[in-house]
Amino acid sequence: MAIATYRGEKTVAELATRLYTRLTLRQRDKAETALLRANPRLRDLKRLPQGAVLEVPTLDGPRLRARGDAAAPIDEIGDEVSAALKAFGQRLETRFETDQKDTQVALKLMKSAAFKRVLGEHPELEKSVNLAAKTLTTRSKATVERQKAVETALKQALAGLEKGPR
Repeated sequence: MAIATYRGEKTVAELATRLYTRLTLRQRDKAETALLRANPRLRDLKRLPQGAVLEVPTLDGPRLRARGDAAAPIDEIGDEVSAALKAFGQRLETRFETDQKDTQVALKLMKSAAFKRVLGEHPELEKSVNLAAKTLTTRSKATVERQKAVETALKQALAGLEKGPR
């Protein structure tokens, strides 16, 4: 039995068409049934994540499509995990950048003349504002350290995927 990965097909029929060559209607029905039997998760494609590993049964009649890239299934899975990790890293980088910008905007506001003027009218808030500024500064530094740790972990994971199994 071969394996393949789910690529977001909308129906099991669409998946069968991608995996097998020259299917008649009857053969496609047979292929769908076999795919569902081998992969019960296909019954709810909306919940199945792209890249999910699928068993592809060998059938009498329809033949499996030849893989254009001739990569081993484990290589295909490694490539997909690698792509997912890179995308995750990019999303995290954007979130870290947004967090840092938001923190800088808040700190700049707290140091502005207008804010200090309002604070002068309400001295009871000064202690809270100073604590908030200190907390934001500490949080900003911790976020930078966390970002470095995540980047290092992602680089290590990607390097491990590039090396492949030992």
